[in-house]
Amino acid sequence: MQIVNWNIEWMNNWFSGNENPAWGSGSLTADEARTCAGRASRVIEALQPDLLCLQEGPSATQEMDLFLTEFLSDAGQPRYEAIVGADGGAQKLYVLRRRDGAFTAMDRATDAETLALADLWDADVNGDMTLEGYDYTRLPLVVDVDPQGSDPIRVVVLHTKSKYVQDGERKWRDPARRQEFVVEALEARRRISAEGFRLRTYLDALVAADGDARILVTGDWNDGPGRDLFERSYLTHNVADIVLGSTFTPDLIFHHPLIAHVDTPALFTARFDDYVDEIDDRPLLLDHFALSPALRSWVDAAGIAHQEYEAELQGSGGRRIDRPSDHRPIWVRLAAPLTG
Repeated sequence: MQIVNWNIEWMNNWFSGNENPAWGSGSLTADEARTCAGRASRVIEALQPDLLCLQEGPSATQEMDLFLTEFLSDAGQPRYEAIVGADGGAQKLYVLRRRDGAFTAMDRATDAETLALADLWDADVNGDMTLEGYDYTRLPLVVDVDPQGSDPIRVVVLHTKSKYVQDGERKWRDPARRQEFVVEALEARRRISAEGFRLRTYLDALVAADGDARILVTGDWNDGPGRDLFERSYLTHNVADIVLGSTFTPDLIFHHPLIAHVDTPALFTARFDDYVDEIDDRPLLLDHFALSPALRSWVDAAGIAHQEYEAELQGSGGRRIDRPSDHRPIWVRLAAPLTG
């Protein structure tokens, strides 16, 4: 069974109308929006996911339905059913289940631990040494799915706070404003760390209660391997390390299948210019899978869909209509059935 995760860049810009959707917006014409949707749909079709987890989905489920009906359907019947995240504004989380795929059903998780993810918790995200109530930028979407012939798997989709700083490059390059940039960048990273720690507390509770819990965490975590300036010099945390778990509790560490199955030169999901470390077109691994100990042994393969993505690039992909997204999809294949 194939599980794919993909941040499809600003799908909300494909549409207008929300509950009465139409193609096109203030950012893209109707034809341009359909071009973007066509590129994304062909990547999805090439990967044939049984379960598709999305970030930056449209704000209204009716808009997602329009995409599925027009581009991923059989005789007008969408191949996928969708569950949407509770918040996120114009960048919603989605989980899509292929109706004729390896998962027979899915539903939102409603246990007490999951519902508590929506509660405030204490964190110092602005560095003033004062704890204040904080909550997720985008509440994780938690869905329980039923594989054919096996026990359920819990899927957690996480899209953390962005590292983006408004007008950041100009501030960084201006000596008079550089400290302003550092303060804003550190707050963003503190927020990412807070969200990672809260999720890890949730995962610890689930695995502590049931050592055989089958949990798959995925999404765009806006962080990954390596230490940027703020982790090296300002002592912020790497969110991927936080979510995967501590070496001091080895029985609770989650497995990262991409690290095990993808060669180092191909281990990236996005390329962005890094004006802080002065690296143009820097390859970054921002999108991840993390599998609970009980699910680790069932990984058959994993990868990053470079070939499928690049088949849909027009030239350098500099314009929005020339690329399917600014992220590449990731996938993991689990052995089926998931039984001993």
